[in-house]
Amino acid sequence: MKLLLYSPDSYGLGHVRRSISMAQSILESNKEASGLLLTGAPRAHYFDYPDRCDYLKLPSITKDSEGRYISRDLAMEPEKVIRMREGLIWLAAASFCPDVFLVDHSPLGIGGEVVPTLMRLAAGPEKKTLRVLGMRDIIDDPMQVRRAWKRDGVLDALRNHYDMILVYGDREIFDVVDAYGIPADIESKMRFVGYIPRHGDETLGHALRAQYAPRTGRLVVVGLGGGGDGNRLLSTFLDGYRRFDTPAPFEVVAITGPLMSSRKRARFAEMSRTMPGLSLLEYTAQMPELFRAADLVVSMGGYNTVCELACAGTRALLCPRTQPRREQWLRAQVLEQRGVASCLDPETLAPDTLMAKVLAELGREQPGVDWGLPFDGLERSVGYLTEGMASATRSLGATVAWGRC
Repeated sequence: MKLLLYSPDSYGLGHVRRSISMAQSILESNKEASGLLLTGAPRAHYFDYPDRCDYLKLPSITKDSEGRYISRDLAMEPEKVIRMREGLIWLAAASFCPDVFLVDHSPLGIGGEVVPTLMRLAAGPEKKTLRVLGMRDIIDDPMQVRRAWKRDGVLDALRNHYDMILVYGDREIFDVVDAYGIPADIESKMRFVGYIPRHGDETLGHALRAQYAPRTGRLVVVGLGGGGDGNRLLSTFLDGYRRFDTPAPFEVVAITGPLMSSRKRARFAEMSRTMPGLSLLEYTAQMPELFRAADLVVSMGGYNTVCELACAGTRALLCPRTQPRREQWLRAQVLEQRGVASCLDPETLAPDTLMAKVLAELGREQPGVDWGLPFDGLERSVGYLTEGMASATRSLGATVAWGRC
């Protein structure tokens, strides 16, 4: 089996983390399989990849202040960068000859870059590639998604270019079919598999708490995801933390994220030198372990961060972004309604308000491991992919050798 994964990574690190988790689970279930990940993540080399899996780095694309795609590093027009990425995606697929092509989150890819490969993989009579879309639970405000999908022809792409759609969520918590107006023929391809877990090492929690909170034994972790859009949250938190008249009744680890600009990171590093009890990190591979060690995590509301928090069973105060999408805000509200996390309206984000909320949350009980959410997304995805491959093989007839171009 050959697994090809596509991770758009226009903003943040959630897509590549989720894709790596999927690759690891699939490859562990099939010892003769190999995987290739196509990613535009600016810090793709930060991650640990599973055995028998490599990655191809696509030129990075990001968004400007108005939400438009721009080249992150190359002095090229964004349209030309997208066409370059499109060519690399097809070259990888044509050379690797995948049995499964798993596209994360974006049905069309950035600027439609993945569509030509999806079409070409379906055109050859000699081999059937299972084309699969992986969707996170919440994309954006439902009316915004419906308008964007109609404008871009996404429903036609789901209907014509995908054999299966895995939804990394629970329909009882957020029903994407109803919210986004998905018709019955596309719904028949959808499989709600549950959330994607990331547990980490359960034994490191006490050691990390002792390392980072030696004075009070109470640890607050501030996580910004990739860090590209977390400047306001961290700045507000630090302004509030240094206003304590006496030493704060807790200690702090703040992770800026590898995508925060060096200028902003240097400013926060300068601030941290005058704040006892504050440890500032750019990146750590031990994020799940830090979440387990924490009495409270203050973070935004990205899918992967929330999954890590839930798996750790840690009390969370979510301060989501609302631009350019409301996805994080919607997710935070759903979780607050379920009583497993609290959220703070970004319109009310201020140093004193945030610190008062932090102190109040520190006095509450932990919500419990997994927050009552179904975290069988990896094993159920593997089951559905195995089933889909077997069906595709039967449809070609016994004379076609699976796994050959």
